[in-house]
Amino acid sequence: MAHFSVLNGAGSRRKAQQSRKTSRILKALPAALLAWSGMLGMAQAAVYAPDSFANAGGSNLETMIMVKDGSGRVVIGGLFNTVEGQAGYQGVARFNTDDSLDTGFKVATNDFVKAIAVQPDGKLLVGGAFTAVKPQGAVSFSTFWGIARLHADGTLDAAFQNAPAGSVKANGNVRGIALQPDGKIVIGGYFNRIDGSVANRVARLNADGTLDASFNVGTGPNNGIEDIKLQPDGKILISGTFSQVNGVNRMSVARLNADGSVDDTFDAGQAIGSRNGAWDGSWPVYQLALQNDGKIVYAGGTHRYADEIHWRIARLNTDGTVDNSFQSYVNWWASSVALQNVGGEQKIVVGGDYGRAGVTNPANGAIVTDAPRQRIARFNADGSLDTEFDTSFSANSWVWTVLPNDDGTVYLGGKFTTVAGMARRGIARLAELDPTQQVINFLAPEPGTYSAMNGAAVSWNPTPPTTSSANLPVTYSSVSPTVCTVNASTGAATLVVPAVTGLCTIEANAAAGTQTINGLTYNVDPAPAVRQSMQIDAPPDQSISFPEQTSPRNVADGTFSIDPAATASSTLAVSYTSLTPTICTVAGTTVTPLAGGLCTIAADQSGGNVGAVAFNAAAQVTQSVTVQSAQTISFPAQTAHSVVTGSSFALAPAATASSGLAVSYTSLTPAVCTVSGASVRVLTTGTCSIEANQEGNGFFTVAEPVTQSITVTALPAATPVPTLGTWALALLAAMLGFVGLRRRA
Repeated sequence: MAHFSVLNGAGSRRKAQQSRKTSRILKALPAALLAWSGMLGMAQAAVYAPDSFANAGGSNLETMIMVKDGSGRVVIGGLFNTVEGQAGYQGVARFNTDDSLDTGFKVATNDFVKAIAVQPDGKLLVGGAFTAVKPQGAVSFSTFWGIARLHADGTLDAAFQNAPAGSVKANGNVRGIALQPDGKIVIGGYFNRIDGSVANRVARLNADGTLDASFNVGTGPNNGIEDIKLQPDGKILISGTFSQVNGVNRMSVARLNADGSVDDTFDAGQAIGSRNGAWDGSWPVYQLALQNDGKIVYAGGTHRYADEIHWRIARLNTDGTVDNSFQSYVNWWASSVALQNVGGEQKIVVGGDYGRAGVTNPANGAIVTDAPRQRIARFNADGSLDTEFDTSFSANSWVWTVLPNDDGTVYLGGKFTTVAGMARRGIARLAELDPTQQVINFLAPEPGTYSAMNGAAVSWNPTPPTTSSANLPVTYSSVSPTVCTVNASTGAATLVVPAVTGLCTIEANAAAGTQTINGLTYNVDPAPAVRQSMQIDAPPDQSISFPEQTSPRNVADGTFSIDPAATASSTLAVSYTSLTPTICTVAGTTVTPLAGGLCTIAADQSGGNVGAVAFNAAAQVTQSVTVQSAQTISFPAQTAHSVVTGSSFALAPAATASSGLAVSYTSLTPAVCTVSGASVRVLTTGTCSIEANQEGNGFFTVAEPVTQSITVTALPAATPVPTLGTWALALLAAMLGFVGLRRRA
């Protein structure tokens, strides 16, 4: 448990601070107010803003845990791999007391660190989701699952036993570590094995890291543990997402005896069913803080404790019942809580992801009082909001961990990127703002990208402030006038039209002026300028997506709709035309098929404005649809033919198809005639029946056959005249010659 020394009152702190500024402040005061010193003890709201700590880059992702070692150095853990702009600080890092990064402590884990505990000898126990650690000076990682121990110089402590061969140290991440006075170590998280032995989510290790078998939690919590705190009497407080511990109803908060058994004397009561503890809303209870009087404050996502409404934070009595005099609330998640001694009072600092904090009625949850508080707030010991700690100018995202200091400042860690409009990544320190200074809470936009498709008026969220912390007017100017312009008084940005892709960067300024606090008037210096940027996405020239039209159509079925339809990337309407008007026509999205063929449809978008974007015409895209139609055959009557048996004649006139496709012929009277191509061969006298056919194709259906009958007469073949062979002719010639000789004789 952390202990903090008692501080002087808030007025005394300011008296010391203001005495250092007396010569400057006196210049701001009229003579009538020079007797101001007697008023310094009066309570006055103080704005808390980041000082110079971690202003060189912080942790580049998320800081989840922050502690101080025995030398007063801040040690951070989380999910990051760069700290203050320097790479290689992964999962854990340390800062020197002068706020510089400790470059002699360069340690890396291969996953996040969620728990850190500092032993009296200066050694550091780190727990998280990692499975390996690369200590200071090492060139490679050493296997350690969930928890490891480092020497104060960052080297690995070999005396802390790793798991036996074939096992792992913790088979799930370790999220809470508490140190006992005897050197033993209590850990909690999301594991169910330690060194290969069953240990459901909570376990105790001996000083050398081996599992302490005497610590028996039975079946343990039925879900994860987020935090562990050790009471002075040796009992152990746990919080998380569980609803039972070793079969006993305990919701989100429970207490164990020193031997690991459930402490039956810590009982919230079961006024509503079996809901013994924190419930409703969202688990878990993230963190616990143990007050000097033994009472326990928790922070989480739950809405109730037992039968009372307590929004995200509550205080428990030492017996586990709720302290109904403590009525603090935050309006969204509370993820961290710590105690800070201020003027002899133990105050309560709460971090999370919320925008307002105050007091509610635990009977019905109604808000009694509240005020803006950006993800960190401080409550008085009685539960009322500490109005002297004004953090309405604070983090732009989750605060996972808070670490109050004895001097009144507060460290915070999380996933934020700005605090009070100033660049602070993952880690910052809040300090009371000098009343002669002012800050502008101009936060980075969420989300950081804006589509010009949504219009020229940029939706900037959170809304830019109109006044600074000193209540002086903020003025805005555009650093990128070619991308956006800005309203000087409201910060509302407007894109140029047509929009262009680029960063819309706006600068916020507040001029010098005066502010009065409790009757004292201060000269206030100009505020440091704050710039924020939003990426403007002006889409490129539009294009058309026109899916393939896969379903063939038939003229006989009539009109049909284009499906799927074409769309333009601009979202502007697409128009259609037919590029084959003899095959089909198009009106709107309706297509009228006219004839068989390929119906080609063109999709066009002629351009226009969408939001702040002026689109040019899109390139035309076409798709084709197969259209089928019926066809007919024209087969004129044929004249009679008389031909010698076995001879052929040509069909005339020939048959034709309306589709223009070739017609084929078949003889229906093969005993009388046959057909080859358009040639008919007569075999005998009779009626020759010829059928004309057209089988169709992708664009035309099969034609109805047409038949023509032809009277054919088969004529007999002519009798052939005998002919003489060569020898017969020679003999005949010889004989004729002999006859001639006789006559001459």
